Parts: sequence; structure tokens; C-alpha cells
Amino acid sequence: MSLVAPTPLGFERSPVAGTSVDDLDLAALEAYVRRRVPGLGTEPGVHERAAQRLGLIGVTAGQPTPTVVGLMSFGTAPQVARPEWGVSIVRIRGAALADPVAARLDAEGNLAELVRLGLDFVRANTRAAPNLLVPSDLAPEYPEEAVREALVNALVHRDYRLSGRVSLRIFNDRLEIWSPGGLALPISLDELAQHGGASFPRNPLLAATARHLGLLEQIGRGIPAIRRSIAGATALPVQFHTSQTEVRVILPSYINASMGNVSGN
Repeated sequence: MSLVAPTPLGFERSPVAGTSVDDLDLAALEAYVRRRVPGLGTEPGVHERAAQRLGLIGVTAGQPTPTVVGLMSFGTAPQVARPEWGVSIVRIRGAALADPVAARLDAEGNLAELVRLGLDFVRANTRAAPNLLVPSDLAPEYPEEAVREALVNALVHRDYRLSGRVSLRIFNDRLEIWSPGGLALPISLDELAQHGGASFPRNPLLAATARHLGLLEQIGRGIPAIRRSIAGATALPVQFHTSQTEVRVILPSYINASMGNVSGN
């Protein structure tokens, strides 16, 4: 399998053209900076300087400007400047892309908002069924932990130099999350399948910021968490597909598996 080079170092800290600090949730940014840099004073500019050290704010023509990580993590509307940073979400009534669309959402917002919107959509457009081990309990069609980890991983590790959006597709028999950009060196799909815990983030600063925001439990634990969550719900495995231009994670439907009615891809 061909491997894809990681995003060049420094790209995450690049200022986003056409934006300003007015495009950031400054209250959330200040609270984050204070957590990351204890003992900050109150003199003018102290939070901005700390945010620059954390890679969240850069400088363009002498003016403070959100970086890629800053805008994605704390932007009030990042997709105004970068429409491709959203998530395209769709519920398809069938097992193929050509089947009818039951619901659709073009999710926009910063990293935390995109995750929330994605999870809300999945809850609203999937079903629950009696738990095979505890019939009095209902089990979700897709474990929320698995969906969350797969979506966060797609957003954190996608290639932000590419124009495509992250895509979340719910079919009758599976849920797919697609992200632009292949795997970053030096990890391969075989290593993912065998070990899953090795961590070579494409965007290390964004990954670290997501972890400090509570969106990632620990860098490098996403694949094992997805597998563990799915294994607790169905005997069908999680599938991972990759190429030089994409990574796709496929979660099997618990309901279809429990009913013995699994359609092919």
C-alpha cells in the first residue's frame, strides 16, 4: 500500500487568510489558554501572546490572525472562510449511495460543534433494539463511543490542505465516516489492523488541542476504542479502507447483525 506524507510541519500554525481574531470565540479561547498556561497575568495582550505560543493565533501584516488550529478549534463560523472544513452528513434509505436520501445535514461549526452535530444526527436517524444479553435494555444501532471516536479521528487527522469535506453516511446496514487524505507516515493499514494503537497524527497540534478540549481521550487510542465498542455490540468487525486520497471507517449496524440481515457493501 502506498503511504502518504504527513502535513508539512508548520501548516497547522499557518494564519488563515481572510480571518481575524473577531472570528474566534474569545471567551472560550481565553478560558482554554488559562487552563493550558497557569499563572497568566492580567496585563493587556497576555492572552493573545499565550495563544500565539500555543499555535492558535499567528500574525498577518502585523495583525493577529487565527491559525488553522485556532480557527478549527475556537472559530465561531470556520466554514465562512473554509467551507470544506464542515461535515456532510446523510441518512440513506438503503445500502448504496444511489438509494433514496431520508435526511441530510451540512454540519458547520468548530471542532466540538461538529462532533455534537454529528452525534445528534446519528441519534435522530438510527434505531435501537433489545440488547441480546439483557433483553430488557435497548442497545443503539451504533455505539456512541465508536461513532464519536471515528468522527473525532476523521476531523483531527484529515488533510486540511484538501478541499473535500469529512463525510458521515448512514446506510441500512452500516455507518461510514470518510475523511480526505491518506494515512500519514510511517503507519500503514496493516499496522492499523494488527495493532491500532500506534500514533502518528497528521496534525499533532490539532490532536493535542482536541485532547486538552476533552474531545480525544488519548492520542493513539481511537482505533482500539472503536474496536472495543463495536465488539461489545456485534460480532461483525469494524472495517478500515484507505488510499492515497482517503480514509474510510465502516461500522456495522447492530440491528442488522442481531437480525441476521446484513447487506453487502
